[in-house]
Amino acid sequence: MPFSARSVRFVCFDADDTLWKNEEFYRQSERDFARLMAPFLSQQQAIDRLFQTEMDNLETFGYGAKSCMLSMMQTALEILPPQQAAGALKEILQIGRRLILHPVEVLPGVKDTLEKLTGKYHLSVITKGDLLDQQRKLERSGLQPLFNHVEIVSDKTPAAYRALFVRLNAKPQEVLMVGNSLRSDIFPALQAGAQAAYQPSPFNWKHEEMPEPQDPPYLKIASLPDLLPVLL
Repeated sequence: MPFSARSVRFVCFDADDTLWKNEEFYRQSERDFARLMAPFLSQQQAIDRLFQTEMDNLETFGYGAKSCMLSMMQTALEILPPQQAAGALKEILQIGRRLILHPVEVLPGVKDTLEKLTGKYHLSVITKGDLLDQQRKLERSGLQPLFNHVEIVSDKTPAAYRALFVRLNAKPQEVLMVGNSLRSDIFPALQAGAQAAYQPSPFNWKHEEMPEPQDPPYLKIASLPDLLPVLL
């Protein structure tokens, strides 16, 4: 389906790395964790081992900082001698706490873009992860009053998007989904019948990475303000 701004009435936004910075703080947490695994694993080995643990735990723990912290603990217990594990677990708790409580850094141009779209479109957030963590970030961002609807889901699937469209009383072709992840934001929304705008991020979790198609069926933007000349 070719992109058609004329049919858009609802604009849905991903949150992490679309509205505010996120993944770069996880990258720092991974490096902090890797230092705890030395000299048993190199930095890359520790990060790779953590990622595999996260993938193994995804169905059980889901997404978010708490899930990441639990996978760090499991990996540490599997790698470190018992006499070192207790100290490492205390450090991992601090890594997780820093990640959860990190100040929210809204990306440039986001607030201004949302303010200009407010009243002209129905604006929603659809984000996945830990409910409390995502609610807290949205509140601290100062952006919550600009949205008509907030949806926090365990995973972003075509079914999750279709259910959202029903709750919004929106026809799929009236919805524009904006996000930085092809795997979670763009292709599931397209499969649900919506339109999509892809905003690549310099930081992406390995699990979210996938190649771009040669002839993409979505709008590609460098940053959120690029939506304004398209929608206004």
